Amino acid sequence: MARQVRHAEAPGQDSFLDIVANLVGILIILIMVIGMQAKTAMVSAKPQPGANQTDAAQPDGPDEPAEDASSIDVAGPKSAADAIQADINGIEAKLKEQEFEVEYRRRERNNIHLVMATVEQRLAELRAGLNDSQRDQLDLQTAIAAAEQQLRTLADAKRALETTAATPKVIEHLPTPMAKTVFGKEYHFRLANGRLTYVPMDELVERLKSEAPDKLWKLKDSAQLTETIGPLDGFWLKYTLVRSDYAQPTRTGTAVQTRVELDHFTLVPVSDDLGEPFAVAMQPGSRFRGMLDGLDPKRATVTIWVYPDSFNEFRELKRTLFDRGFLTAGRPMPADMPIGGSPDGSRSAAQ
Repeated sequence: MARQVRHAEAPGQDSFLDIVANLVGILIILIMVIGMQAKTAMVSAKPQPGANQTDAAQPDGPDEPAEDASSIDVAGPKSAADAIQADINGIEAKLKEQEFEVEYRRRERNNIHLVMATVEQRLAELRAGLNDSQRDQLDLQTAIAAAEQQLRTLADAKRALETTAATPKVIEHLPTPMAKTVFGKEYHFRLANGRLTYVPMDELVERLKSEAPDKLWKLKDSAQLTETIGPLDGFWLKYTLVRSDYAQPTRTGTAVQTRVELDHFTLVPVSDDLGEPFAVAMQPGSRFRGMLDGLDPKRATVTIWVYPDSFNEFRELKRTLFDRGFLTAGRPMPADMPIGGSPDGSRSAAQ
């Protein structure tokens, strides 16, 4: 019966063994083919001398299919493999260095622990040989030494913070009330090139009003007139009048009405170093401080025509005026632009 069972199972086992044998055979064939191709590619990549003569001496035969060796790229995979191997070697070298460093530090730590243990043991032996008073004194000295060490550590940390910490910047804030248009008495100052000077704008405008009517006859044959007034306190006033003709219909026909208007005016300084240096102007006894002393903060508004090179001084000046109770109007001016005005201009806004 056992022999019959083996005969019954034999076909299935034979089929399985056949499949395994076929797979093994296929793998062997593939390995041989790959090996032959690699060998052919390496031989083709490095031709031997006289290869052309040998090929020429071979008899002609039937054409056989041959694989083009030049189509197999051997250099690329080989260089990639070399690069990978180099990376592996580098990583192994770094690992060995790290292992050496770890082992060195471990031995160093063990030596320190050994020294500490020896010192502690020796200290315990010495302490055991002392009486109570001596032990108390030893404990006190040990505590003092530890406290001094901690104090030195804290002092070093404090010095490090003082040298590395950035100096805080103080941003000064002045209360800013609601701005309001100035209609009362306004006093003008020019802050440029680090110098503060009084600008007699109101005085020059009053002279313009009184002198301009005497110049109207010059507009009889011209549509525009430019004249100059001054100088006064270091400033010229240069103004331009324009003539405009309007046709006005009437019951008897069209009448031409002529109107003369102020186009604009500018204040031209006689020099660039007018007034006082800002530091001098802030001192008691200066002309600027003398003018402020004669003004009533409740009735006067101070307008500062400030140029880009003096914005820092303007902040200090505004603080000084604020402390004295003056409303201040700032007029930022582009560089090299003179102070001026026109009928279409705006009034100052004081704070």
